[in-house]
Amino acid sequence: KRKQLINQKIRLHNLSDPEIWADIDSLLISPGIPYLYPKAHPAVINALENSVRIDNDIGLFFRNMINKNKKPFTICVTGSNGKSTTSSLINHILNSISNNSELGGNIGRPVLELNNNKSKNLNVLELSSYQIEIANFLSPDIAIFLNLSSDHLERHGGIGGYFNAKARLFYYGMPKFSIINIDQPEGRYLAHILEKNRKIDTQVIHISSKKTNIKSKWSISLEDDFIVEKKDGLETFRYNIQQYVNLPGEHNLINSCIAFITCKLLQIDSSQILKYIKNFKGLPHRAELVKKINEITFINDSKATNMDSALKSIMTYNKIRWIAGGQKKDGDKVNIVSQKKKIKKIYLIGSSAFELSKLFDGMNCSIFTDLDVALKRAFKDAEPGDTILFAPGCASFDQFENFEKRGEKFCELVHLL
Repeated sequence: KRKQLINQKIRLHNLSDPEIWADIDSLLISPGIPYLYPKAHPAVINALENSVRIDNDIGLFFRNMINKNKKPFTICVTGSNGKSTTSSLINHILNSISNNSELGGNIGRPVLELNNNKSKNLNVLELSSYQIEIANFLSPDIAIFLNLSSDHLERHGGIGGYFNAKARLFYYGMPKFSIINIDQPEGRYLAHILEKNRKIDTQVIHISSKKTNIKSKWSISLEDDFIVEKKDGLETFRYNIQQYVNLPGEHNLINSCIAFITCKLLQIDSSQILKYIKNFKGLPHRAELVKKINEITFINDSKATNMDSALKSIMTYNKIRWIAGGQKKDGDKVNIVSQKKKIKKIYLIGSSAFELSKLFDGMNCSIFTDLDVALKRAFKDAEPGDTILFAPGCASFDQFENFEKRGEKFCELVHLL
C-alpha cells in the first residue's frame, strides 16, 4: 500500500514522530480507527495530546457544503438494522422520478466523491455509528433513526455509548426533519428529547409499526397493513401500503413507510412514491430468495449480523430450518425462544456455535463444522413447504471476509444441491 501511494507521488509521514504534530491542523480518520473504545488508536491519542482537531470524511463533507452556492439537500439514515435497504429505497424512488439523487456514505460511493455531477442535487447517506461518532460537523436536512440493537458495543463502551453515537446526528446535526421509529424505548427517548429541548430546532415525525397512543404533532403508523398519517391527532392520509411492498417482513413495511414519508417531505405525489416502492427489488443478502427445490425455499439473509436482525427474519417465515452462527457479538441477547414454534431445527456453525447452543436450550439444534455441511444436512432434513433460512445472527469474520462473501458462498452452495 505504501509503495502504491509513493508511486502516486503522495507524501507519507510517520505519525509516531512527535515533532510532526506541530504542523498538523486536522487528523482525518477512517471509521475503522478506534476513537475511544476498546482502546484509542495511538494517532488519536497523539492528536488529543497536541490539541489537533479529529474529524472524518463525513464531517469534512458537511463542512464543505457550507461554502457551496447551491447546497445539496441531504437525507441521512442511521440505525442498527435496515439502513442499507431504507437508504437504497429512498434513492431508488428519487432517481425513478427525477434522476437527481446520489447514494453514499456507508453504502454506494464515499461522500467526498458525491456532488461532482451538478445535475444531482439530492444526497442519500447511510451513516454508521462509527461515522457519526467522529464527524466534527453534521448538518442533514432530514435525519432518520430506524432502530437500535446490541451491536458494536466494544467500540462504544456499551449500549449507552452506541445509542449516543447515533443520537449525535440529531443533537448536533439539527435536521429540519427528524424521522424517529418509536417502537423501542431508545426511539421514544430520542423523540422526547428532540421535542422538549428548545435549543434543538427540528420537526419530529413519529414512526410506529402499530397504532400508538403517544401524543405527537406528526405521526406515521402501520394499522392493519395501512399506512396512516396523523397531524395533531387528526388523520390526514390512509393507504394500504402492503400491496405495494414486495420485500418480506413487517420490518420492511416500516422501512417502506419511512421511505414514503421522506419522499413526501420533498413534495412528491403519494401515488408516484407507492409506484416506485412496488418495483424496488431489494438488496442482495437481505431476505434474498435464492431458489426453490422440491417446494423447499432457500433464503439468503447473510446481512443478519446480529440476533435482532435474525429474529426479524425468523418472524417473516414459517417451518424454518435455520442456519445460524459465526462470531457472536457482545451483549447480543434476543429472545429467539419466543419463535420456537416457527423453527423446526437450528443448524449452528462458526466460532460461537457452542455458546449459541446453550442460548437455544430446549430447541432442536445441532452443531456443524461449516456452512456446506450444515446446508446439506438441512436440505436432507427438509420437507416440502419448509424454508431453509440462512440468517447467521453473527458477524462473519471467523469464517469469511465479510457478510457479502458469506452470502455469496451460501448461494453458490444452494445452486450445487
